Formats: sequence, C-alpha cells, structure tokens
Amino acid sequence: MDKPVLVATVAPLIGHLTQSIQLAKLILEKNNQLSISLLVIKVPIDPQGTNKIQTFIDGCNVERLHFHHLPQPENTDSWTSHRGLFVNQLLEFQKLHVREYVSKIKGLCGFLLDVMTTTMIDVADEFQVPSYIFCTSGAAFIGLMLYVQSLQDDHNQDTIELFKTSKELIAPCFLQPIPVSVLPIIITDKLQWSIRMHKWAQQYRRAKGIIVNTFAALEDYALKSFLKGSAYGKSGVPQIYPIGPILNRFESKIKNRSEIMEWLDNQPAKSVVLLSFGSLGSFQLDQVKEIANGLEQSGQRFLWVLRQPPKEKGGFPTEYENVELVLPEGFLDRTASIGKVVGWVPQLAVLSHFAVGGFVSHCGWNSILESIWCGVPIATWPLAAEQELNAFQLVKELGIAVEISLDYNEAMQHQLVKAEQIGKRVRQLMDGENEVRKRVQEISGKSRAAVQEGGSSHLCFENLMQTICRIFQNGS
Repeated sequence: MDKPVLVATVAPLIGHLTQSIQLAKLILEKNNQLSISLLVIKVPIDPQGTNKIQTFIDGCNVERLHFHHLPQPENTDSWTSHRGLFVNQLLEFQKLHVREYVSKIKGLCGFLLDVMTTTMIDVADEFQVPSYIFCTSGAAFIGLMLYVQSLQDDHNQDTIELFKTSKELIAPCFLQPIPVSVLPIIITDKLQWSIRMHKWAQQYRRAKGIIVNTFAALEDYALKSFLKGSAYGKSGVPQIYPIGPILNRFESKIKNRSEIMEWLDNQPAKSVVLLSFGSLGSFQLDQVKEIANGLEQSGQRFLWVLRQPPKEKGGFPTEYENVELVLPEGFLDRTASIGKVVGWVPQLAVLSHFAVGGFVSHCGWNSILESIWCGVPIATWPLAAEQELNAFQLVKELGIAVEISLDYNEAMQHQLVKAEQIGKRVRQLMDGENEVRKRVQEISGKSRAAVQEGGSSHLCFENLMQTICRIFQNGS
C-alpha cells in the first residue's frame, strides 16, 4: 500500500507560505506515515517577493515535506497588473499543471488549500480526495465572507448595492454592527467580489473542514456563531478547526538582521515602537513624511520598516535603494540616537525582544497573532485585504488595540493621516499604564495556554488529526 501524500497549494505570498509550512510541520510531527508535497507558485511581476520565498524554502528543512516548483507562464504582458487579480489569473493558469502533477502521485489522500487557492478544490474533486482549507485570517473574516455570499446566493441580495446604501452591516460573527466603511474592499468592490471573493466563499463550503489560525479565547463569539448553521445560509458550513496561534518560527536570512537585533539590545526595556506594514504595505511620499514627522513629535524610540510603493497601482512594493531620499531633510540625523529605518525585519524576533513596547501595524492577521503572543499592543493602521475589519475587531470588539485608523485603505491613500494624530497615538500606545496594554498581556497568556496540552487549540488539533487519519484509513 502506498504511503499517504497530502498536496498543499499555497498562495505565492510570504505570509501565506510561512504559516502553511508551520501547519505542515505540525501535521507531519503528528503523523509519521504521511508526507506533504507543497506546490510552489512564483509570481513573475514580484521578483523580490519570489526571491524571499525561495530563500525561505532553501532554509526550510522539514522531514517528509517536499517542495515542487510549478512552471511559470511564458508571457503575462496581457495580464492585469493588479496584484490580487494577477494572482487570481496565475492560480487558474496553474490548475492544469497541478492536475498533471497530482495524476502521477501514488497514495494521494487529500489537498491542503489556503483561502486564496480554493480553485484547486476542483482538482481534488476530480481525484475524489477531500480538501481542507487553511485560513490565515481570523474566524470573523471567514464568517463575514460566508454571510455575504449567503445574502447574495440564498436571499438574492445585491450586496454591492446594499453596501452603497447602508451605513452598517449586522453579521452573525460580530457582536457589534460593522460600519460599512471598514468592510474589506475585496467584498465591497464589484470587480474583486465578482471575480474572486464570491467564488472563494462558495468554494469554502465544499471543503471537508476549514482550519483557522485563531484560538477560542480571542474569537469566542465568531467561533460560536458557526454552531448556528442557519445563520450562514442553506448549504451550511464545514467543520471549523481553530488551532492557533500558529506563528512563523523559521529563521530566515534577512539582510542586516544582526545589526537590527544588536541595535535593539542597546535600547531600554519596552521603549521602542515597531512600525511595520507587511510585505505588501507601502505609502506614498506625502504620507511617509507625515509618519516621519509624527515619530519625531512622539519623542519615542522607533524601528520603522519602510518599503517603496509599486510603480503601478495594485502592484508589489519593493525595497528602497536610498531611503534618505524620501524622508524629510535631516530626519535620519535628528533621530539617529533613537530610531532606525530599515527595509525588512525578522518580525517575530523583534516583537519578542525586551526593548519593543508597541507595534504600529497594518493589522494583517499573522502580525496580530504575533503581537498578542508577545504581549505587545498594536496601534491600528490597515491598508488592504481584510485589515480594516481586523482593526475594527481589535479596537471595538476586543479592546486590545489603539486606533490610528480603522478605515484607511489603498483606495483612499490620497487622504493623509496627519503627523499630529500619529504622534498622539504612538504616545498613547507606549504609555505603560495604558489599559490596552493590560488587556493584551491577559490575552497573551491565553494564547499560549491555548496551544499547550489540554488547551483549546491543542484539543482541536488533536480532533483534526484524528479526522484526517480516519479519512486516510477509509480511503475517502
């Protein structure tokens, strides 16, 4: 009998890849008969991101985890330059290659997809094997996707028109009404919803289960809402497995890593605010200057990850060759003793450092979980995807973050967040007596307890593995 092989397809984004590899590692540690083949998809229009992914893979040594590189399209000149829609085209292009690769696997037992690669569920169905979807976002976001899809498919609601004429949305996964202004643009924009997100939500329901990188103490309300199947439409919801927090613990080779960590070593405890906006986060020149002035006005020590915006709207950011050219004149000299501007950081290592006391973040879900784990409070500055929703959840639902902005996004970058507001919120964030800081410390302890033996996420992962093993044994 052939040993079981699980095929993993992951979106070609570093935040998705790192978390999926961590999940694969956990699965393989639990089942020594299984192997996982992870299909690597490269994005031709993002060479820096592709290089980071390759560097990460080169340093990844997990027994029975194998990487297979799918071929790149020869010519994408006629494709859209918008990164989200480009990736969508790329995934559809790769479907044929995934099908061809999988057809040669002996012992194929299932697919592990992520929220962006759900189109591959068609391939899994062709080979009559189950699919599990790994969600690197929170449970509340998955709930919102399923709820909006149900409004359209089950109740014939024109959701795009609904969002234009309503101020808020009542969804079963949120305790409070959600202001339409913080709904993800990927849900409210007609093109993105119709081409990508609506199909994704439909495909979520076809999975055997949805594995979510969250934990019960953080998203108790959202997770309990899934038990009321009727709240999410006629076709029901797959089994939800909250098994987080899963964190990126791999040591990647980052330029200037030792220099960054040595600089932090020389700073007082909890004195540094980290500003980092994810691999896709960047700002135009006028906003960069407001951030710089705001940091000076705050008087706080800082470590600022600053990336160059893409040349075309919706493209991929890159690293600056000379960051001094985009900062206010003399800024680096004036702040040399208290600040550092870099192009990339080992984020979990930085957040774990004793010197870091606050985090100005884009509110990507991975970053949220890392900050909670480390007990570092966040000041919210969402930029894209579901980050506005995450910011709303942190500030209004959970009370564990300071608000710089809740509804800032790529579509409204012409609206500046002023230096005065930035400086004020950074000072508030770094206040040692801030109530938010105390609540973050409390939830940090719960995040660690969740993954310990007997914790909610540990028990849920055990349940997931028992289910997967039964499927292997039954062959379906």
